Amino acid sequence: PFGLWQAAGPPLLFVTIAFFIVLLTESSRVPVDDPATHLELTMIHEVMVLDHSGPDFALIELGSFLKLFFYSTLISRLICPFTLGHAAADAGLFFIVLGLVYTAVGVTESVMARYRMDKVPQFVLTSFALAFFATVITLEFIK
Repeated sequence: PFGLWQAAGPPLLFVTIAFFIVLLTESSRVPVDDPATHLELTMIHEVMVLDHSGPDFALIELGSFLKLFFYSTLISRLICPFTLGHAAADAGLFFIVLGLVYTAVGVTESVMARYRMDKVPQFVLTSFALAFFATVITLEFIK
């Protein structure tokens, strides 16, 4: 796995950044959406969540957590694809890298302002462009 990053570092970096952009978009994090605002579109989504309480609200929150956890797991396994050979050490390493991904999400939310609605498609298109460039670079290395 160490050789993987040495052999295909730039495409893996592009794919990791593309997945990070997808994580921010799918989780409705601050560069894409700010649930603390009172914009009309945000309020339409939030009223669907706020209409529930108790176990239903817990399931909605669990669903958003699982979506964030799924994308963060993909990113953490791209960053650190190797294992240490012991189950406890592997779990510890996984949670350390997962914590780094969550820290990167928090730092990104702290330093960036929310994009205007017309800039969000360009932000998502950046993810597609990075994945496309990673594919082109990989196909160039295969020759």
